[in-house]
Amino acid sequence: MRSRRTRKALLTVPALAAFVLTSACGAGGLGATGSGNGAAGAGSGTTTLQQQAEFSKEPHQMLSATESAQVGWFVADAGGFALYRYDKDTAKPPKSNCDGECAKSWPPVLVGEHTMTSGVDPTMVGSVTRADGKKQVTLAGWPLYRYTGDKKAGDLTGQGKGGTWFAVTPEGKKAQAEDGAAPAQGSTGDGY
Repeated sequence: MRSRRTRKALLTVPALAAFVLTSACGAGGLGATGSGNGAAGAGSGTTTLQQQAEFSKEPHQMLSATESAQVGWFVADAGGFALYRYDKDTAKPPKSNCDGECAKSWPPVLVGEHTMTSGVDPTMVGSVTRADGKKQVTLAGWPLYRYTGDKKAGDLTGQGKGGTWFAVTPEGKKAQAEDGAAPAQGSTGDGY
């Protein structure tokens, strides 16, 4: 297993390449200053690109391995927003069970024209057809979601919600706190 320092160094090159590719394709989303220094904010402990979240269909999706002091490694989108998996979904076979009111709080990550990865094995990325007919991105079979409660890049406010929602790791597993246990947050209901 690689050390965090080695893994972080290995992720820097693909992240920079993805940023350059994204910028070259015109799918930037960076502010008018064009600053993409990679910092989510002073003291946040998370490294991501600073872009505005768009929960609608995008011309591409980016799945990027990101590290946080709160949960370790997790996957973020092109805007640096955490992506989540839902324990009531299934991976084998892939099936999304978050529809209606659930999908309003937990918008599915829909398939765009391209799905790019940085620090995530592209062979683990797939899709599943939702009940509404739309295609949702999967990682290791698990459907991926964003959380509307996350207001800025690097937020992980959905972590442990309802005891069923967890940031997803680059391997498709549940992101856990450093001690290996999921953070204790109310486990009543479905977390939406």
